[in-house]
Amino acid sequence: MMIKLFLTSFFLLTSLFIFSQNKKTVILDSISKKPIAFARVSIAGSNSYQLSNSLGEIFLDSLWMQSDKLSVFCYGYTKKTIYKHEAKILLSPKVVALKEITVVSKKYKYGHRTLGETDYPSPREVKSENGFNILTGKNGELRSVWIPNEKSLKGYLEKVNVFILAMGQPTAYFRLHFYACSKLKLEPGEEITSQNIIAKGTTGNEWVSVDVSNLKMPLSENGIFVGIEWFDNEVNTSFSDTLTFKINYVDSGWVTEKRVYKGNGCVIGREYDTYRNNKHKNWDYRNGTWRDMYISNENRFYKLDTLFKFSHTPTPDNLHISVPCINIEVKYIKQKNESEFEDPKKRKLNRIEKVKEDNFMYPQNTVEELFNSIIKAGENNNLVYFLKYLCVYQENEFQDLYSFARDNEGKLTKEQQSNLVNYVTKIKKNLNENAIVHLEGNDYELQINGERIYLTHEKGKWKVNPYTRRIMKNPIFQH
Repeated sequence: MMIKLFLTSFFLLTSLFIFSQNKKTVILDSISKKPIAFARVSIAGSNSYQLSNSLGEIFLDSLWMQSDKLSVFCYGYTKKTIYKHEAKILLSPKVVALKEITVVSKKYKYGHRTLGETDYPSPREVKSENGFNILTGKNGELRSVWIPNEKSLKGYLEKVNVFILAMGQPTAYFRLHFYACSKLKLEPGEEITSQNIIAKGTTGNEWVSVDVSNLKMPLSENGIFVGIEWFDNEVNTSFSDTLTFKINYVDSGWVTEKRVYKGNGCVIGREYDTYRNNKHKNWDYRNGTWRDMYISNENRFYKLDTLFKFSHTPTPDNLHISVPCINIEVKYIKQKNESEFEDPKKRKLNRIEKVKEDNFMYPQNTVEELFNSIIKAGENNNLVYFLKYLCVYQENEFQDLYSFARDNEGKLTKEQQSNLVNYVTKIKKNLNENAIVHLEGNDYELQINGERIYLTHEKGKWKVNPYTRRIMKNPIFQH
């Protein structure tokens, strides 16, 4: 009896000791004093971390047992280091300097447009596309999708819409991220959100709309990256959904397969299209860096597929990849094109050679891609494509270049090719973000190597004015 009483007292005291040590901490906004959901508390130099819940609450005892110094961080806030247990941790909002949109005209009107993936998979499509229409992630996993500015709009983001499926946990929280897109390279840049934006669905198979108009985030020339960070459902009810697919294998015909999808967060719908149309849109965050998830597919276009009994060559038009069903609503300024540059008269160039636009072979999403395409056009001796799609002209400039192209039957000599490629390669080698100066409207000036080269961003593409270097008076095209 005495032993039983002793053991009972021992376990009671132990439980009281553990309970007394298991102290709850609340992470708050230093200004609004509102809880900060899903803030990350970690040990420096370690993978050990914990996330606060949707109420900003967190128990840090297990981390304090490993270190006497913890780092507290949340997107939109300044990182803070704490050295002792605190009942409340205050984080200061980070001030992000956003680029201002300059409007020349005092009187202007606004328009509204939706950019990104507006379609979404039906429940039937989810179960019939081999899982291509399903996207989920682990707790804290981060991915982003590139939303291009295909109309060269000048405006601000108003809403973000994410399509949440009924499978999984529709009510699980997720966090929105926004990343700037450089004029030079197509990849997620600096995080430009100044708030911790948390959202969730209800029943699923629905668009979850998040109002971000108060952030005044501008839409850049190259578009914007929208990121999704997954969180586990707080009630810890994991899901296990079994889907049945009918798959047509080349060697064995139609086969019925079952696949089990497990997790504890929301599932986002995806729509898939050709690689040509969805190139560069999917990005994955791993080990502190962003990775283009499908760029390696380009290597497959030049190799025979040996997996099947017959040769099968993938192309940008028969290889399909999926993109998350995420779109943005933009409020943009309605204004006439104030560019001093004019499009070439395409009918004249067609008299020399009819060339169709190929944005896959000659991409122009960034300034770097533009110069890469100019180099490729020079190497391929495709002068008409260069003049027709990669260039813009001031008044009366096009006629001189058109006459040059006509007299040379749309071709360059080997010396002219070499001059063009070498000159543009030298420019590309010294490209940097600060060298691109905004003039007005969609016009820019590239100040590099002691020269000034005019660029414009038109219908989502970068173009160069070749006459700014007076090409006709320059040894690039001349013998």
